[in-house]
Amino acid sequence: MKERSLHRCLFMALVISAQLSALSQISSAQDKQNDLNKLTAALKDRDAGVRRTAVEEISQIENPAVADLLLSALGDDDQSVRAAAALGLGQLGSVKAIDGLIKLLGSPHPRDRRSACVALGMLGGDKAREALIAALSSQLNEDRESAVAALGNMGDVKAFDAVVKMLRDTHTFVRSSATVALGRLGDKRAVDQLIVALSDPDPAVRTGAALSLGELMEKKAIEPLEKLLSGEKNENVREQVELAIKQLKNSPPAKP
Repeated sequence: MKERSLHRCLFMALVISAQLSALSQISSAQDKQNDLNKLTAALKDRDAGVRRTAVEEISQIENPAVADLLLSALGDDDQSVRAAAALGLGQLGSVKAIDGLIKLLGSPHPRDRRSACVALGMLGGDKAREALIAALSSQLNEDRESAVAALGNMGDVKAFDAVVKMLRDTHTFVRSSATVALGRLGDKRAVDQLIVALSDPDPAVRTGAALSLGELMEKKAIEPLEKLLSGEKNENVREQVELAIKQLKNSPPAKP
């Protein structure tokens, strides 16, 4: 009888524990919904800072309604709110956001275009890639820089040819962003182009080229890196070249 009573007590304890857990989950879900309702209302506040904070907090909530709320915030009157919404959509990974972000690429405001580039780079996919490649034709240096960096973050090797072309851009920051992007794409076809970039007159470009050569793990880059190191005066470049050489020498041999 004692053993049966003990089993019954254990069973009842498990039942009560399951009921409490279910109630806790329901309460948590209700709290989150209440929070979302309050934040949705805050999106209409007159203060742009309040709206921006609401967008940032909404981005952290797991709820099917979040994507639509952030998409609506892309049309806010304030740039900081639109930027927060764009980045939130990128973090959310919502494919339905791509068209809205592509539209934002056409904004007259630089911050909008930069945020749209970053978000599209996070989302990836054919439409995002093609929109960013199109942005590489912009007459504005900052737009080309943002687009090429986003393509690198996307990691889509289909963007390789477009990114390589930016190594010949007239603007330093675009070229340096292109060198870093090529390393992130991970395509070893970039090695020869990056070796050429080691001779770029700007130290930021040389630094980016050395960084990516180290990441691509192609030992043929060791000799040109050592040649650069022997005459390089810029300390930042020297540090990155030394690191790249170390990475390459410690990397496993290429598979036959």
